[in-house]
Amino acid sequence: MAFGFAPAKAIEAYRISRLPVTDSADQVAAAQAGEELLFTAVLSDNPARSDRFDFVAYSVEEWKVTVPSDDSDDAEPSGHWETVEHVVPALNVELQGQPVLLQEAQSVRLGGNLHIQIVKGNGPHQAEYEGEPLPEGTRRYRGLTDGDLVTIVGKKSTTGGVLPSYVFAGDRVQFEQAQRQEASGLFMAGLCLMGFAPIILLGGLLFRIFRK
Repeated sequence: MAFGFAPAKAIEAYRISRLPVTDSADQVAAAQAGEELLFTAVLSDNPARSDRFDFVAYSVEEWKVTVPSDDSDDAEPSGHWETVEHVVPALNVELQGQPVLLQEAQSVRLGGNLHIQIVKGNGPHQAEYEGEPLPEGTRRYRGLTDGDLVTIVGKKSTTGGVLPSYVFAGDRVQFEQAQRQEASGLFMAGLCLMGFAPIILLGGLLFRIFRK
């Protein structure tokens, strides 16, 4: 699956790198409705949307722990992050000192060097994360604050402003580099899966033979 996504991600990274620079609010205003835009701006004059932190846009992930069955004596509990909340309202940004409105849109992706806050849970089970045991129910907040430099990919709205599809914490160079790294990561993951596939098939075949 990852190997199949890699070419599409690489094409997407190349396409984004070829988008022209939008470096003024006047250019945004002059763009045609539906035209794709890529620009770097600063979040400005946005209220905090989280009760706990000063995030103006954020996602919340909860730590889920899977406990191995009783007959797996050597297995350790494993954990993964599961998104439970995603808040990206309309946002104000300044592009070269001029205001631009990012309209509220569905399925806006947040990425880049986001601020991270961890709130420990009190679940009965724990699993290791980055070398430390983390209780089930722990929540990870990843978000943006006013004053952050962001790179936006989106389309000019028919009613003015921009409908964003991706808000990245960082400048355009960092954004394009992150896109290339993601494509490369998917490619390498695909190669690993292809390498393990014969072993898995052989193991299944031997299991069926010796089971008879």
